[in-house]
Amino acid sequence: MKKHKVRFLKFGIVATVVPILLYGYPFGPDPRRTGAPGDAGTCLGSGCHTGTQLNSGGGSVKITAEDGSALTTYAPGLKQRIKVQLTDAAKGKFGFEFTARLASNLSNGQAGDFSTVDAFTQTICEDGSSKNNGATCPTRFPVQFIQHTQAGYQASTAGGYTFQFDWTPPGAGAGNVTLYVAGLGGPAGPATSSNANVYTTNVSLTPAAVVTGPSISSGGIVNSVTFGAGVPVAQGSLVAIYGSKLASSTAFASSVPLSTSLADTSVTIDGIAAPLTYVSDTQINAQIPWEALGGGTGSANVIVTSNGVKSATQTVTLGTASPGIYDASGHAIAINAQDPASARYGTISAPAGSIPGLTTFPAKVGDVLIVYGTGLGKLDSNPATGANSLDKLRTVVTTPVVLIGGQPAKVAFAGLSPQFVGVYQLNLVVPQVGAGSAVPIQIQIGGQTSPATTNIAVE
Repeated sequence: MKKHKVRFLKFGIVATVVPILLYGYPFGPDPRRTGAPGDAGTCLGSGCHTGTQLNSGGGSVKITAEDGSALTTYAPGLKQRIKVQLTDAAKGKFGFEFTARLASNLSNGQAGDFSTVDAFTQTICEDGSSKNNGATCPTRFPVQFIQHTQAGYQASTAGGYTFQFDWTPPGAGAGNVTLYVAGLGGPAGPATSSNANVYTTNVSLTPAAVVTGPSISSGGIVNSVTFGAGVPVAQGSLVAIYGSKLASSTAFASSVPLSTSLADTSVTIDGIAAPLTYVSDTQINAQIPWEALGGGTGSANVIVTSNGVKSATQTVTLGTASPGIYDASGHAIAINAQDPASARYGTISAPAGSIPGLTTFPAKVGDVLIVYGTGLGKLDSNPATGANSLDKLRTVVTTPVVLIGGQPAKVAFAGLSPQFVGVYQLNLVVPQVGAGSAVPIQIQIGGQTSPATTNIAVE
């Protein structure tokens, strides 16, 4: 019995006039309630819940891959997203417990490792202790169980709900694996131990042949401007993905809306097909879908598929903002828009001759500059993923602070560039700063600041 359940038991003794609280339901059941061999059945009839006969309530529980397809095989050692889909039209709240067992030892043979991807699930060991992502269970209690949390119970919706988490299967040579799950549907409203419908299912998987395919480098999913490993990236913005065997050839996007496939290579981010601007053997440039994580923050799984072979899953942190300024040779893409009659109009604000092949002029205090960047956060409305913003002007919800030489610049506009997919545009006025050939320009938004390595020239 877990400690958090004891507190509710004491409460039940004291407040006898209150209906018995659902011990396992909002906080997750005790271990070994999946219906697998060696388990204590399910929560139904084990002192946790009462209700209809097992699998007779008119609903169901299913185990699927991230895209909703049926599972028949696993790739040894390669992490994948698992979904547990619960449906029951008569119930208002849902929970589950899931386990993976080696076919050679269905009672006690732990198959692989579970990790959570949100606050709606938790992993426990068979002794009832919690297991953090990347940790292992005690040697004496190796079997893992992943289950709903109170937050997951509260988030579940009437009629059905889908939970998700990651499973890293065992390595090569482990043999067949069986996945077991017990799902529960309960009444809406306050948690109760009665009137529950419990469903079970299991899926047997065979190991897939090991095929050498694309590989994403550890920490290799980065902001397309700042390239900072470990720094969050933002929805709608462009990222660079580094690795090996990412594509069989080099290809560039040739039209807008951007395609989600180039040179037989595709990418999913948070399970959503990502538009691509460039692919090669070692690098992919892609747009984070606007729909990824519903515009919130958290971790998203990234998978590259090349010639039909999927990479192992890499995780990237999505933030509300991840500011960066596009540059050429360290000089910001800051276009002078002050005076159409001036020779400086339409040129990059950098020292003369500093960028080969381009005409450049330093900016002056008071000049209007158009600066291109990324990761400026939520908009008043989103275009379709992969599309540009020519249909309407879209502005950021929170106006960023722009510092030039450490001094705040007046921001006349901050939003999406109409022409370019995933690129933001800032129209700003150069503040009173000293002259210099490398005056730093930075963007601050959402608690993030772009690097001070990008400059403009001011005379």
